[in-house]
Amino acid sequence: MEYNKNLSNSFFYKSLDDLKINNSCAVTQFYERLMITLDQLNLENKLETNLNSTLECLVIELLPKNYDENHAYQFIVIDKEKVTVTFYDITVSDNNQILCPNFTYCFSYKSNKLILKAFSENSKSISWLKECVFPQVIKWAEEPELDLHKKNCKDSLSLICSDKFYDKYNELKIKYGKALVKIWPECTDPSKFVYEDISIATYLLLLWGNTSNTTFVDVGCGNGLLVYILTMEGCIGLGVDVRKRGIWDMYPNNVKLEEKTITPGNIKDLSKYEWIIGNHSDELTPWIPVIAAQGSYNNKFFLLPCCAFNLNGTKYKRRDSSKSQYADYLEYIKSLCEDFGFDVKLDRLKIPSTKRICLVSENRSYQAEEYEKYCYFIQDTLNIALRINNNLNFKAREKVEKVRNCTQVDKDILEWIVQCIAKYLIQGCELERAWSSGKEVEIAEVIKLIPENMLKNLKSECGGLQTLLRNNHHIFKVIKGKVQIRYPKSIEEVKKTMKHTKKAFKVQVKRCWFYDNHPQGCPLSDDSCSFLHFVK
Repeated sequence: MEYNKNLSNSFFYKSLDDLKINNSCAVTQFYERLMITLDQLNLENKLETNLNSTLECLVIELLPKNYDENHAYQFIVIDKEKVTVTFYDITVSDNNQILCPNFTYCFSYKSNKLILKAFSENSKSISWLKECVFPQVIKWAEEPELDLHKKNCKDSLSLICSDKFYDKYNELKIKYGKALVKIWPECTDPSKFVYEDISIATYLLLLWGNTSNTTFVDVGCGNGLLVYILTMEGCIGLGVDVRKRGIWDMYPNNVKLEEKTITPGNIKDLSKYEWIIGNHSDELTPWIPVIAAQGSYNNKFFLLPCCAFNLNGTKYKRRDSSKSQYADYLEYIKSLCEDFGFDVKLDRLKIPSTKRICLVSENRSYQAEEYEKYCYFIQDTLNIALRINNNLNFKAREKVEKVRNCTQVDKDILEWIVQCIAKYLIQGCELERAWSSGKEVEIAEVIKLIPENMLKNLKSECGGLQTLLRNNHHIFKVIKGKVQIRYPKSIEEVKKTMKHTKKAFKVQVKRCWFYDNHPQGCPLSDDSCSFLHFVK
């Protein structure tokens, strides 16, 4: 790895100063003027449209999260001969874009080193390139491309128009986003769930096109937000879930939500809808193609898998150790859908989640005359999977949700894990001078410290190790997948936080973990620490 601040100020770079774009309509004009510049530099003969060309040039439009902010435009030159990718900002200066560095930078690979060069010295963007982008590019480069979702689903929003998605998403975001976040009564994070469901709703509306005649059922609808948005946008549908959520009562009467346990005996009730939706439907994920198949030959489905389950409700176990659990499960679900006669396409959604690959089927792989034969085959498959002996063994989710926040794990196990992680973070750090919070490491590195039998206990809890770390937020801080020991909070800091959140300040009666366990003790005095240093 090498970082270089000096990028030669070439004639080509100077020429691009005069080639700027202020809107997407100017791209054609940009290319025409670019070809003249390339001709002057005798580079035009290298620029071809086939994959074997020496140079490949791209113009990309960067879209802001906030719809009203200015767009940015980058010109990217991929030099395959020199193994270099160069990024030029070609946005007109009057636009004051903040989406990408306004200077030229490039990545190159030479002598087994990835090199970053940038034509700038003092800029926040330089720090961003060095500390965020550069490590991420290295991480991508070192990853083996084995996963199914990387091989078969490289592009995002491939089944719809991405330009229309951006416009529609921002329309719905303005229409529903802030109001829903403001009134959100659930204990989940509204900034994630609200905008994720707005994005999924946007995708479905564009996929369906004419929504006035579209009917749908969202199986395992949870908070019902997706049903609400689709209904308000003119679709006719129903959301079903084993457990009613508090937010359901806040929706208008035309939003149809039903508390219902799904079993093999009643799934046909859902098959009358044209589209079957499985959005993080967990135990019901493999049943989405079953519900669609048993409705009619024309039924379609949208499926966004998350937690991995088998048809009988048991946890899915990875079959191919060379793949991640998620990739292996995607392959299993895709194969199951294809076995049931569906023509399945994979797509990558624009949502704040690592599990964003969806499966979409609008057609069958067989003729309508064969429909009955496939129904018999599906039923035989279910009989084998469920091992029916006058008893359906499908384990639907319980109506009363189990507590899974690591509080049910044996306290001795939890304490051992906390101590183990803390010792590892402090190990090898300078402890003879200033108080040390230890090193910052990836959570994946910490996981290797925990014995497999203890990990199994944690994996049965929602979030697992991350949940444990966040439950001990007075000891650890977790940011962007990394963990470090936290600097203890003083009484004054806690009071300020409580004042800001309008919560009453409570005097702590727990002993200070740092006072008892950190090799340097607690850096705060007895009077200022928000936890007790001794028992009076």
